[in-house]
Amino acid sequence: MDTLIDEFVVPGDVIGKIGDLKVRIGPGLLQTKDTILATKAGVLRYSKFHRFYWIENEQKRYVPQVEDMVIGTIIEKHAESFKVDIGSSCSALLSAYSFEGATKSNKPLLNVGNLIYCRVTVANRDMEPEVVCLSQKQKAEGFGQLVGGYMLNCSLGLSHYLLSEDCYILQVLGKHIPYEIAVGVNGRVWINSGSNHNTIVVSNTIFNSQFIQDDQIEPFILKSLSINENIDLIK
Repeated sequence: MDTLIDEFVVPGDVIGKIGDLKVRIGPGLLQTKDTILATKAGVLRYSKFHRFYWIENEQKRYVPQVEDMVIGTIIEKHAESFKVDIGSSCSALLSAYSFEGATKSNKPLLNVGNLIYCRVTVANRDMEPEVVCLSQKQKAEGFGQLVGGYMLNCSLGLSHYLLSEDCYILQVLGKHIPYEIAVGVNGRVWINSGSNHNTIVVSNTIFNSQFIQDDQIEPFILKSLSINENIDLIK
């Protein structure tokens, strides 16, 4: 499979055979016995850190996959569950007990409109997706409500790139601006920093990185920061 990484593939192409049972496959790939086939046109990508293969393309509709990390919006609140919009064709179900330390007397205080970072545990075309705010170790580990900050929408391909261990954009941003970020593979990115202007600079850099070269990213950040300094001087 490694010979086709970063190569363009089309539906029906044989990607290879699975030699390592710990490898995961994602959107655009289908396993038939021990053979992996492409079901979408796009570029084959691989994350060494997550040991994850997927096909990157310009698909706009998110299709849930088990173990996907996504950002959702609470759209309905019930006694023991929530309905969450994760950008798929139907809303996802979130149990009120799917949080670290949650009990009947200690439920999360979430309201309609709140953002959460969660993990997909059930993804079946005949059932509604189910999400939890727990890691595989049953710990919070970053999952849960996202307080404050700003959420932007981007392409599914960009969200996968932001989650890669060698993401150049986030490395350059971290040299100039302290910030927090949560990236969902459903094309949603949550950003929070010490000031509104820094949050705007980070979000604009991430969004515009789809249209500029890597060597133009750092000058873009520096120019955006200098604009803010000039405004402060005028004040």
